[in-house]
Amino acid sequence: MAGSPAGDRFDRDVVVIGGCGHVGLPLAIAFADRGARVGIFDVSEAAVAMVNAGRLPFDEPGAVEVLQRVVDSGQLRASADPSIVGSAEHVVVVIGTPVDEHLNPDQQAIPTALGGCARYLRDGQLLVLRSTVFPGVTALVEKMVAGLGAEIEVAFCPERIAEARP
Repeated sequence: MAGSPAGDRFDRDVVVIGGCGHVGLPLAIAFADRGARVGIFDVSEAAVAMVNAGRLPFDEPGAVEVLQRVVDSGQLRASADPSIVGSAEHVVVVIGTPVDEHLNPDQQAIPTALGGCARYLRDGQLLVLRSTVFPGVTALVEKMVAGLGAEIEVAFCPERIAEARP
């Protein structure tokens, strides 16, 4: 991440969208603990305030000390301002995918959530969907991004995490 040619155009290495949640925050902490400059975008101002104060909004064994260290060092900063999405070369989306009463996933959940920050995506970024998504969602996001007119790569990497497990 750091040191790539595109990295010179960005203030951060990675921004995690939905990053104050059970999947995004451990990922953001891990990136920051390994030296990456990390931003978090989350719509919950209360969760953002807790993370920036070095407090977890949920229980995650062993994470409090690491969170405090990366926040204190400036490696990790959370924001409820969607413009933070434009500050990083890599954007990782960890938004949950809701299902209806028949357990059918909502294919529009991720494109809809990205709609609030899409205008801040920039040329040279890599947008990674790390959520468990229904087939076709990555293609929907690619179409949405293509419509922005920016040169942004889109990738899919399913989440592989068991919450609160070492």
